[in-house]
Amino acid sequence: MLRANLDEHYGDPEFKRSLRDFLASSIERLERIVGRWSREAPAVLVKVELDINGILRDIAQSAPRRGARFSEATPSRRPVLALSLGAVPPVWGDSYLLRDALSSLVENAMEAALPSGKVVIRTFPLGKGARMRAGVEIIDNGAGMSKQFLQDRLFLPFQTTKPDGVGLGLSTASEIVRNHRGTIRVRSEPGLGTVVRLSFPSVRSDP
Repeated sequence: MLRANLDEHYGDPEFKRSLRDFLASSIERLERIVGRWSREAPAVLVKVELDINGILRDIAQSAPRRGARFSEATPSRRPVLALSLGAVPPVWGDSYLLRDALSSLVENAMEAALPSGKVVIRTFPLGKGARMRAGVEIIDNGAGMSKQFLQDRLFLPFQTTKPDGVGLGLSTASEIVRNHRGTIRVRSEPGLGTVVRLSFPSVRSDP
C-alpha cells in the first residue's frame, strides 16, 4: 500500500511531508525499542500506576505527524483518527513498553485505513469492584484480514497482510500486553475492517 501511494502521490508536497514525518517517527520508535531491550532483561517491567486514557491522548496528539487527521471535513488522503474515551480504572504498567504497544497498534490501524479511512480508539470499564479492568478497542475500516490469517499467522513475527509491512508490530505488542497480565483479541473480516480489543487489570486487582 505504501509503495502504491508513493508511486501515485510522490509529486504531492503534502504527501512527501507526511511520508517523511511518518518514516522519521517509525525509525525513532524502532531505535528506542532496540535500545531498551538490549539494555534490560526481557522479563523486567518497571511497573507504575498508569492512566490508559492519558497515554492514548498523547499518542493521538502525535498522530498528525504520523499521517492522521482529526476531521472528516479536512480534505486529505490521510485517515481520520477519533477518540471515544470512557471512565477506566488506572492500571499497573511499564509506561514505556505499554505506550509503545498501544502506539504500534494505532499505527497498524492507520496504515490499514489508508488512504482516507477512519480509525476509532475507545476505552471503557469492564467488570466491577476489585475485578474491574480497563478495556481498549482500536477500530479501523481498512481491508481487514482473512479467517485463515487470524487463526494461523496473526501473532507470529514477520507475518503481515500489508505489501510493504514488516510484521513485527502486532507480534511485539501482544507480548507486551500479555506481560502486563492483559488480554488481546482481534476480530476482522476482509472488506469490513478490524477491531483490536485489549483489557488490563486495574491497580486494585493486580498486586
